[in-house]
Amino acid sequence: MFDFGLNSYSKEQQLGRRRESKTPLRDRKQNKNEDKELTKEQVRAVVKKRDGNWCLLSGKPGPGLHLHRVKYSGMGGGGGKYEVWNCVLLSTQMHDLVHSNKKYWMPRLLIYLQNMKDGKDTSKILSELRNKATERVVT
Repeated sequence: MFDFGLNSYSKEQQLGRRRESKTPLRDRKQNKNEDKELTKEQVRAVVKKRDGNWCLLSGKPGPGLHLHRVKYSGMGGGGGKYEVWNCVLLSTQMHDLVHSNKKYWMPRLLIYLQNMKDGKDTSKILSELRNKATERVVT
């Protein structure tokens, strides 16, 4: 930086003043660093511990299960991030099935996750989901 005598502050003073200023961009960066987000593998480990290591719909055991975001990121599901409240484990076949009819599966899976989050009994919802999944795969 060249100083032609027009600035009354030294270079150190100018840099110090800039660092002290609060801008929305700096606030976002600071907040981002403070909120440690879980990686996809960390979310997978938590979901595996929560649900067990098997497909939610078929009951097929892992490995090779897909971590499926129920509410897609473009629809407000975590803004592109994987979050525990929004994920389930699915086998390849069930993952393809769920993606083939999002209008049917998304609301039902969200109800399942919400009931699980609230501590309600999910056995009835889960049995309906599994029956519908096996019915659609067989036909």
